[in-house]
Amino acid sequence: MWQLKVPWYDPVIRGMVIYCFIFILVRVMGKKQLAKFTPFDLVLLMIISEAIQNGLSGEDHSITGSIISVSVIIGLNILLNEVLGRFPTLEKIVDGQPVVIVLNGKMFKKVMKQQKITESELFEALREHEVMNPEEVKCAILEKDGNISVIKYEQ
Repeated sequence: MWQLKVPWYDPVIRGMVIYCFIFILVRVMGKKQLAKFTPFDLVLLMIISEAIQNGLSGEDHSITGSIISVSVIIGLNILLNEVLGRFPTLEKIVDGQPVVIVLNGKMFKKVMKQQKITESELFEALREHEVMNPEEVKCAILEKDGNISVIKYEQ
């Protein structure tokens, strides 16, 4: 139960590889995916976690191996947050930057397409901010976390 069946560094390396893979996968998904999980996204996340479980533990199913793997993943996350906090330029590369998608009532469809935001998703976000028409918007920004901030013209 507590005895490792593999060398101690095996779960360390596995944890680092899996962490990096998942990190890259989440970045490729795009900002929009971070803000709103659909039922499909939840199912996908559950399947991914189950598929990765075997790669993370390998042949070792000990509690010690699990503790090492989880510790490595949490440690990498803490380290990444520290590094990003100290290097703002790197943070922009890794975390991304807010992007303007509506300015002075004009939708930037090219930017929306790059960010994988559909018009219906934009209109939904506008309605959440009590706006029915993009022409009423001074500025709408797709934030780093995938949420859309809306600044209306003063009335």
